Amino acid sequence: MRDDRQVVVIGSGPAGAMAAHELVRLGVPVTMLESGDRFQGGLLVRLSGRNLYRRVPPMEHGRYHIASGDPKTDWYVNLAPGGLSNQWTGAVPRFAPEDFTEGERLHERYRWPVTYQELAPYYERAERLLDITADPRDVPCLPAGYAAYHHRLPEDWQAVARVAAQYGQGLTTLPLADGPPNLIVGRGTAFNSFTNIVRRLMAAPHFRLLTGAHALRLEWDGARKRVTSVVYHRRADGSQHRVEAAAFVVACGPLFSTKLLFDSACSDFPEGLGNTEGLLGRFLHDHPREWWAFDMDRPIALLAPSAYLTRLPHATSEPLMATSWTLGVVSLRDKIWSRFGGRSRTVGVQVFGTMIPSEAHYVRPSGQKKDAFGLPLLEICIRYEEKVIQNMLRARQHLMCLMEEAGYRSQIREVEPQLFPGTSVHYAGTVRMHQSRRYGVLDSWNRLFDVPNVLVCDASCFTTGCEKNPTLTAMALAARAADRLASDLKAQ
Repeated sequence: MRDDRQVVVIGSGPAGAMAAHELVRLGVPVTMLESGDRFQGGLLVRLSGRNLYRRVPPMEHGRYHIASGDPKTDWYVNLAPGGLSNQWTGAVPRFAPEDFTEGERLHERYRWPVTYQELAPYYERAERLLDITADPRDVPCLPAGYAAYHHRLPEDWQAVARVAAQYGQGLTTLPLADGPPNLIVGRGTAFNSFTNIVRRLMAAPHFRLLTGAHALRLEWDGARKRVTSVVYHRRADGSQHRVEAAAFVVACGPLFSTKLLFDSACSDFPEGLGNTEGLLGRFLHDHPREWWAFDMDRPIALLAPSAYLTRLPHATSEPLMATSWTLGVVSLRDKIWSRFGGRSRTVGVQVFGTMIPSEAHYVRPSGQKKDAFGLPLLEICIRYEEKVIQNMLRARQHLMCLMEEAGYRSQIREVEPQLFPGTSVHYAGTVRMHQSRRYGVLDSWNRLFDVPNVLVCDASCFTTGCEKNPTLTAMALAARAADRLASDLKAQ
């Protein structure tokens, strides 16, 4: 497929799939490279809006990194078509407008180069591909998006929602890409970026998918001041091949995208492609995550789908320090029983916290260990500081106080130690966006400042991290970047 406007998209996860979708829709030829060579099946049985059975393929972890911060640091990987959407829970909350600006209270380095208003149309484009179940109403700190299926909390929980509102919080249905109410599919998730987006693109005459094609490096042409090709390893026979293109969208996942740029070092960029300011790999951040359950002195309606308690207001919180709570059932029995209006004294809770991105938290090529292709493994240096841990502990007590004020005296069950990096599978920030090259590697359109025909379009581009699941925002940013890229290519 030869065309002067051809774009290579590296990675078939949600962000790469979204970028390819927009480029193909706008008539731009796309070749997609996917490291995995086969789709990983699973099973999902969904009835009356409840997931009754879910079998997901296993993730790999521990093979691709060494840890120099918290020694427990983990990195979960799935090199397969669809990437980690093979294991995705499907949570798709939008970021709030303040999530893009609150960091500037600390320093200019934490200001995003894109606003919520600019991103809102692209949020909806992604949402229309996701078969989302949600409450269609805004709540504090969570703008409502497009939902194919509507669901509101049971009446029992409205008393809790009223108390939450007094704190400036919202309690609502967690927006979930859960698919139609009744569904039986041979995958572990209702939405998978390969089956739901990429596979449909394969009918387009100007789309080509290469599976088992592991990108090794981007090739920089110093005379032309641009990347001209990507070299990949073909798993089928171990050979190396090259694909030329006008532009390249890197969407390998937050840490693999960063690794690819490091592995693409050359004489003009000896510390990694586009790394002129030494920021590549810096400002790594993650979601501290806990799961626990609590018991109440009287029963309340079972939650299926889950409920979502939003963060405390930005104005009254320390900048970039927040938590969110997802509340749901603790067993399959309760999930089934919820279909019939069942009640329980026990609620399961997942808490996501935040951390302030710091140059002290980073990834970089290991000086000692190599991967299967003879390239450096990543060294991951991150740990949760005391203020991050205390923020998570306060989240436990806040929810218990809120439940008691709503009339449900509650007691947390024993919480197993879980606070080490990587468990949320939400790394971000190592190829960050910013208006200024002093504080970012990418500009406001996801392009490397010094290599403008290379875009990085997954969560590695995040300037800061809020307490919400990142996938929808990564997809929206990818759609926005792809739209601008298509326009520029057509204008050449």
